[in-house]
Amino acid sequence: MKMGLKLTITIDGAKHLDIGVWMAKLEPDEVATLGKCENRSGPFSVLLLDSEVDYDEKTQTLTFNPNATCLLNIGSTAQILVLSSKDKNPVSKPIEAPSTPVKPPTSASSEPSGGKASTEEEPEEMTADTELSRQLATGDKLFLSELPADMRGLGETLLTEIRGIMPGELNFEPRSAKFDETPEIFWTIKILPTKKTLRLTVRGTPEAFEQTSGIDLKLDKFGYSAFHITRVAQVPGAITLLKQARKNME
Repeated sequence: MKMGLKLTITIDGAKHLDIGVWMAKLEPDEVATLGKCENRSGPFSVLLLDSEVDYDEKTQTLTFNPNATCLLNIGSTAQILVLSSKDKNPVSKPIEAPSTPVKPPTSASSEPSGGKASTEEEPEEMTADTELSRQLATGDKLFLSELPADMRGLGETLLTEIRGIMPGELNFEPRSAKFDETPEIFWTIKILPTKKTLRLTVRGTPEAFEQTSGIDLKLDKFGYSAFHITRVAQVPGAITLLKQARKNME
């Protein structure tokens, strides 16, 4: 964090997740200098900006007026979520490598007599990662950004399957450090990086669900059941339980 002579603060290493949403690294004691805040819960700090922001995509620096901020939460880790309604810049999509080999230009000698070599490039196919990024809402992208590298495949597979049949968006809850489904909360998910597992809760007690192979479903709080998944092979079972949980709301 840098403080300049023009009463601005610059946070380095900020990732632009969506319009008005950034994720960066800032130690809790540094976050505490951004304003008064009595709420200290969950892993993430949350800062709300009520001023124009200047984001440099190349250097990943986020600059703003410190006199127009509201500190909502001081988390226990060096992760800070920065929100601003003043940001109007869309998130640029990364340039993806072609999913198929690029064909070399056809030489003139290989063309029929009098023909011309083709100079038209074939359209680049959209990769699965690019398509997923365009489909997901802000909360879903935040969930994926918080996954450790060795859990990203599991998280992406689960979320892709869910959004293929259940439109919605995950919403992060700082107090419980979990993500709730919105607009209807019939399942939640929490990242447990030390155990390399995802903990899901679904609406309904265990007896309300059919037995699912590979899933150990146990009673949780407030009429919910809980289970853990650590492997992609468990995703189909998790999806089956989510479908049943949605029916339990009817």
